[in-house]
Parts: sequence; C-alpha cells; structure tokens
Amino acid sequence: MHLLTLIRTNYYLKIMARFLEKRMKRFLLGGIRYIVKAPAPETINNLVGIEKILIIRPNFRLGNALISTPVIDAFRERFPSARIDYLATDKTWPLLQQRPVDHFHLLSRTAILRPWQCLTLLRRLRAQRYDLAVQVSGGSTSGFIVTRLIGARYSMGSGKGHQRWYNIEAEGKSSHAYDAIVNLTRPLGVACRNRPLLQLTEQERNQAMTKIQQLVSLHSDHPSDTDFIAIFVGGHQNKRWPLAFWLMLIDAMEACKIRYVVFLGPEEFRLLAPIEQRLMSSLYGSLCPPLPIRHFAAVLGRARLLVTPDSGPMHLAAALDVATISLVRQKKSLAFVPREAYDTILWRPEISTVIDAIHANLDGQNATAPVQSASATNQPTQWVRTPPSAAPLHSSY
Repeated sequence: MHLLTLIRTNYYLKIMARFLEKRMKRFLLGGIRYIVKAPAPETINNLVGIEKILIIRPNFRLGNALISTPVIDAFRERFPSARIDYLATDKTWPLLQQRPVDHFHLLSRTAILRPWQCLTLLRRLRAQRYDLAVQVSGGSTSGFIVTRLIGARYSMGSGKGHQRWYNIEAEGKSSHAYDAIVNLTRPLGVACRNRPLLQLTEQERNQAMTKIQQLVSLHSDHPSDTDFIAIFVGGHQNKRWPLAFWLMLIDAMEACKIRYVVFLGPEEFRLLAPIEQRLMSSLYGSLCPPLPIRHFAAVLGRARLLVTPDSGPMHLAAALDVATISLVRQKKSLAFVPREAYDTILWRPEISTVIDAIHANLDGQNATAPVQSASATNQPTQWVRTPPSAAPLHSSY
C-alpha cells in the first residue's frame, strides 16, 4: 500500500501526520512573520494595474474547495478583463472546472514527501508576477505562506488577531463558512453567492442519467421513473457514523418503501461487505460503485434528497441546490452544514427521526408552492432536536 494511502486510511497515522504538519507550518509561519514585514493597508479602489490575480486555496478536502467557488465569480465580476489563476490541488481542481478561471496551478499530495515540488511551485508562481494574491481561507497556514512568498504587489484575505496580514483585510467574524466567503469578497463591492457553486456540462448530466437508470432499474418497472434518495456513508474522522446506524437506516428505508442509492466515501470501503450483504435482498436500494468526482456530482445532482454526515458530498449537494438532511454529531459541524429552507439539520438523531425528516422533505417538494431559500424568506433552517449554538467561525473552513 502506498505510504500516503496508508496515512490517509489509518486513524492514528492520520492524527500523527496532521500533528507533524501543523508543527512544521507553525515553524514556517513564525519565520515568515519575523523576516517579512507587515503589508501596508490598502483599499480595492486604490489598487492600480490589476491585470493578474491568483486565488489561493491549496486544500485537499472537497468541501473546502467547493466553499471557495463563489470567490472566483466575484473577482471575475469586479475585474472582468484581468487574468484570474487559481492555486488548487490535483484532487480538488475538477470541481472548479467550468468556473471563469484562466489557469490552474496544482499542488500534489506527493509534495508532502517531496518538498522540492513545493519550492518549484513557488518559483513558478513568483515568475508570474501577480498583481493581487487572494488568500481564501483565513485559517490556512499553507495558503498564507504562499501569499507572502510569491511576491504579489498586493495581497487580500481575512484579518486575524491584531497583526496585519494582508494589504486588504476582510472585516467581521462569521458563524458559518459560507458567510465567511461573503465577508471576504465584500470589499469588492459585488454580489457573492452564499452557497457553493458547481456547473455541470450537458454531457455529464446525460451520463449521470444513464448511470441512475442502471441503478434503479432493478427496483422499477418504469425506466423513466428515476427518483431516488441519496445516502452518503462517509465523513472525516469523528464526523462519521457507525456501521450499525447505516444498516438500520437501510432497513427503515426498505420498510417505508423508499427508493434509495447508497454511496460510500473513499475511506469507508471497510464497510463495503456488510452493506453489500444487506442490499442483496433489497427491494428499493442500490449501491453505487466508485465514480470519478464529477460523474459522482452529476449523479448526486439528480437526487431528490441527500442524507449525509458533515462531508464533501454535503457541500456538493449545496452547490447543486439539492436538498440535504445533515446528520450532525459535532458542534463544529454547525458552521458548515447547508442552511436553506429546504435543508434539514438533525442533531444526533434516532433512525425514526431521520425517516420522519425524509418524509417531511419529500412532502415539501411535492407541494404546489415554490420553495424559497432561507436567505430570501428569513425562515430559519428546520431543526429536529435542539443542537448547541455554533461558535463564531474565526478562520478554518
């Protein structure tokens, strides 16, 4: 097994690797603060000659990449003639396709073991002589390091503490990751969507429909009947739910005669055998095999509803305006879950509560009145059980 795969799939190795990574970044950050002086404050209207912009979000988690997508459109609207490049990772950049980006720079996960790749990337970025470097996440140490070392004429990001980090700093704290993106782009003076965004091609949509017909044909006598509930079994570390929970949910879906498709996350294949066995006698459920990320997104975009923990697919559904039922078991997840009027957040629910929420959501979709977003109607997100209040989101998302 490849070393990086072993680290990613082993809980204890992942914790150790994360600890070492944070210590190394903290060391580099301290050195940069000591060597490089704080930038002078500026305003957007005072910037001159903005012809090349670099948006910086080198994160390997799908949700973090998706959350940043509205930033691209906001900068394109504010600087329509500028070249806009994006620093992403080789894992997440497919989600950014079809956005108005001129060029992608990609950071590979192998750079963890081959640091000279990072140095090569930094030299390449410095050679571009960017006019404006935009650090999307205020809590990303690697993003901040890149912002300060590539030599852009101006920098922009979210302020943190009493020390100035960027020429243009977004002000205000956010209790939700989506709002943090809106705050970041507020100095631009343009509208910014407060929800991720993903654009699919017609070919991808058609390919998804073919796949869905294959998945549901075993349980339907009508090929055109492709309605289904998506269930994502996955999540990151303590955001996961145990196998017993998913097996009980599958049994409940069967009892309620609700058609569904189960998707497994890349770190959940240890659950493949028991879930496959439970679905062997299923009358309403199917297991979707692993798909390329954009193909998976297109299939998910056809779902009536997604039931998921706090995960990357949760943000995919938000980007595609698919209703979600978020299964929350950690307080920090409240700063990330979708919160439109058609989204539901369940705090450590019982299986019966999940089923009730599915029925309520489907009944709402079948209503004749159009569904409006929470931001337009000022309606609160539907809560089943009372969760703890979310702490303000200062940096990390």
